[in-house]
Amino acid sequence: MAYKVLKVILILKKVFLPILILLSVLWRSVHFLRIKFGKYEKMPIPVVCVGNVTLGGSGKTPTVLLILKLFSEIGIEAHVVSRGYKGKLKRTTLVNSNEHNASDVGDEPLMISRTAKVWVTRDKKSGIMAAYNSGAKIVILDDGFQNPSVFKDFSLLIIDTDFNFGNGYIFPIGTLRESLDFAMIRTDLLLCLGKYESRKSFIKKTRIPSNILLIEGQLKPKVYPSHLEKKKLIAFCGIARPEKFFQTLKNLNLNVIDTIPFPDHFLYSKNDLENLKKRGEQENALLVTTEKDIVKIPKYLKREFYSLPVEVKLTNSSVLKNRLKLLVS
Repeated sequence: MAYKVLKVILILKKVFLPILILLSVLWRSVHFLRIKFGKYEKMPIPVVCVGNVTLGGSGKTPTVLLILKLFSEIGIEAHVVSRGYKGKLKRTTLVNSNEHNASDVGDEPLMISRTAKVWVTRDKKSGIMAAYNSGAKIVILDDGFQNPSVFKDFSLLIIDTDFNFGNGYIFPIGTLRESLDFAMIRTDLLLCLGKYESRKSFIKKTRIPSNILLIEGQLKPKVYPSHLEKKKLIAFCGIARPEKFFQTLKNLNLNVIDTIPFPDHFLYSKNDLENLKKRGEQENALLVTTEKDIVKIPKYLKREFYSLPVEVKLTNSSVLKNRLKLLVS
């Protein structure tokens, strides 16, 4: 039976591969034209763009939080503009964690709103102007690297060197939005996030233009979760690369007895959460998830779940901080 299923899968791959290749070429061509003939309208305040070349999971949200922290240290009020992926609000809206939930504005904006003002919008210019009129001195454009509508004063490109680029193909054959070479033409700073070995391997084999700043870092827990020690844990999350979260817990030598991945940006239903609770009770285990997932759990259930907040730790944060200072000097 398994052999027959495998045979069918291989046949389907052969049948659809030419179509996928055609779609990949079309995607690449359209993207090239959008970038080449974009408007790139200059905004009244500096725009810092945080992006990547893959479809999710590179560490953009923790990087946005790091940049917010650095601007705060400089004494500059920065707002964030986000698409609000999977949020249902279409008009430009200032996120209010007391009024909105993840289904309204998306999980990432809701999480970031605990640190700074976040505007969700389908129109990047509208969001930036709303931030400007609200007193922002600078805007961080979350996941706007491939958007050609506004001019970016500083573009930071994140590479997850542990995952790299998957199979190396452009969507829909692979996970790339565009080639790294094409992306680096528009990049001011390249941030390599990953283990030491994978970062060094990527840097060694990649030709990085001399005009691009290069910094390295790693996602690490903000604090050691001592309250989770000597407990049985069931880990779950709805992120692009759930294995990264699960591995982080295991690297901390925590007793993870089971892992449950959900689709990226998954919105948990009451039934989903009740099933997780039952599983935890059956195994006498604590339920642990990511900081991005915990914001999607209703307040009345939050004490039943635990989260592991992570942050970007740079090998040399002064390089980024000094570059950001130039934008507001």
